[in-house]
Amino acid sequence: MGNDDYREVPLTLAAALTPWAAAVAAGTSAGVFSRLPGEALAALAAFATLYAAVAVLVDARLRGWLAAHGAAAAWTAAFGTALVLVVAGVALAEGVAVNLARAPWAPIFLFGFPVTVASAVGAIQAARRHGVATAGRGLQLAGD
Repeated sequence: MGNDDYREVPLTLAAALTPWAAAVAAGTSAGVFSRLPGEALAALAAFATLYAAVAVLVDARLRGWLAAHGAAAAWTAAFGTALVLVVAGVALAEGVAVNLARAPWAPIFLFGFPVTVASAVGAIQAARRHGVATAGRGLQLAGD
């Protein structure tokens, strides 16, 4: 696939991620997530994360676009991972009194973490594909 094959991916991502981010922001500000039981919030975050990761695995154009922007996907994954680690550190430092359903925690769990995982899946797949292609060329050259 060439770069022309990916021209609609940014618009598709914007059309998908904007309402998702807006819904999470609106739900957080209205206190919807703080009224949910902890198990329901965890299930919702797990679903969003799994859905984002599977979207990258299933959609060849999205995977290709992320591979074409491998460095950006890797940096997004690294930044998101660092953010999740900071959140975990703050939550552990404050003990069990942290309400994970309130801002800024709910948007991180329901939007930031799924996007981080999807970016990481794309970056890992691009690195694996690049590594396999490079290793294949190395073997071919060594056999010549």
